[in-house]
Amino acid sequence: MREWLDRVATAYFERILGNLDEIFLFIGVDTTIYYANPAYSRLIGVPREKVIGRKLRDIEPQARIIEVLETEQPVFHDYSYVASAGMDVIGNMFPVWIDGAKVGAVAIFRPISLSIAASDRKRTVDDPEDGFCRELVGKSRVFRNVLGVAHKVAKTDATVLLRGETGVGKEVLARAIHRASPFRAGPFVAVNMASVPETLLESELFGYEAGAFTGASRTGKPGLFEQADGGTLFLDEIGDVGPLLQAKLLRVLQEKHIRRLGGTRSVPVQVRLIAATNRNLEEMVEHGQFRTDLYYRISVIPIYIPALRERDEDILLLAETFKSRLEGKYGAMKTFSPRVLERFLRYSWPGNVRELEACVEYMFLMADGVLLDVQHLPPALVDPGPNRTAEPERAPWPGSATTEEPQASSGWASLRRRIEEMEREALAQALRESRTKTEAMRKVGLSRKGFYAKLKKYGLS
Repeated sequence: MREWLDRVATAYFERILGNLDEIFLFIGVDTTIYYANPAYSRLIGVPREKVIGRKLRDIEPQARIIEVLETEQPVFHDYSYVASAGMDVIGNMFPVWIDGAKVGAVAIFRPISLSIAASDRKRTVDDPEDGFCRELVGKSRVFRNVLGVAHKVAKTDATVLLRGETGVGKEVLARAIHRASPFRAGPFVAVNMASVPETLLESELFGYEAGAFTGASRTGKPGLFEQADGGTLFLDEIGDVGPLLQAKLLRVLQEKHIRRLGGTRSVPVQVRLIAATNRNLEEMVEHGQFRTDLYYRISVIPIYIPALRERDEDILLLAETFKSRLEGKYGAMKTFSPRVLERFLRYSWPGNVRELEACVEYMFLMADGVLLDVQHLPPALVDPGPNRTAEPERAPWPGSATTEEPQASSGWASLRRRIEEMEREALAQALRESRTKTEAMRKVGLSRKGFYAKLKKYGLS
């Protein structure tokens, strides 16, 4: 009976540890690795069968758990660097005693970037706007305010003007508004006005009858307004439309009828219009480049989507989100180093969310191992300088529904300070545990120049 109970207990023990997101490691008094759960293989990138039975002292002689085993002093929320995997980790480690005899030590830890992501998910899981647009990730107050306004507007048929720089996610938000709108049963039709030549744009929008011009289809063609009938038409880069087409757009919005090129009959259309631009329409109106009446017709509800540099709190959360998607796509677990996270926070992201996503994918594909470090960054981020790229001062978009100035929250706006604190402690610990600075430099994995720069920065030299 006892043998059967032991087998059942072992089976349940394996099942519990097998489902952990953290790495669970047990070593004996001679540092022999007796157990490593499946997360070890996923996160470290080495099959656990290759390490079980080997001495940890031979694989990772500076492993923090060896110190815990020898000093018999447990550590909690401890930061350390796993040199063999090129990975910064945080976790708990403690010696194990049975009947008064020390039998080994246990470590439960995870890569630092996974800890940051888990904390961020916990902070946003109860947000009521999460279900509105899951594709747009963010927890900063200014960003949640954007989603809140968009969610309210989505339930109406009001015309919406999305403002913001290239790459902030204007079309993604437009699609979310469509899905939550009374027009969701209809199609979502999108066109980038700047990508279509002016001579073709009119026929694209309003369609044409057979024989309307040389090369026209013999059967004619419905335009985008007709294709979007009963749904939403998204006109991106509307600030690039010329004066003649502006006048025709205004007439369609007022009369809710279109007339195909070469046609004589009016076709009624019921379309919810969402426009978007990265240009200053107010300045264009002032200089006669954009019609005043069209401006007021399309900007019933203006929503400004902040640039990524205006919401620091969301940068690392977005980076983790993109990395997680790539992990699912390629079946490989990877982690950011603290130096990369710091670089992400220093960079100005002129291409915004789109640039960050491309950066993470570049790093993921360039890195052969588990750690995504500074050498895997794309060229634009290799050396962004000590501070953010200077950006010109710009006032909030006039009339925007989100003219509230972004403010740092008391929690994750201080993430940069947290990373610096961990980095300083790691350097101090390496100095304490090393006989020379060269040895400490190898432990933390920095170049000589970078190592001494950090010592000076944190007053450790």
